[in-house]
Amino acid sequence: MDQNDAIVAVLSMAIGAATLLTLVRLWLNGRKNVAAATVASFENRLARVEVALDDVTAELSRMTDAQQLLTKTLVDRQPQALP
Repeated sequence: MDQNDAIVAVLSMAIGAATLLTLVRLWLNGRKNVAAATVASFENRLARVEVALDDVTAELSRMTDAQQLLTKTLVDRQPQALP
């Protein structure tokens, strides 16, 4: 597993844990006030989470491309002769 795979795995676990905690908190709050949680609010929240996840994915892809370019540049660079 390279560094990029590890970053994706950690981000996936963090997002999954945050989603799970949010759902548990909503479930506990929903038991107190059943009328407060509606399907529409869940759909809106999930839509916002989807947009945020897409943004994170795009940024991670951008960082991966930058790292690959930097690595290629460093590998292709000719070693300078010592004086």
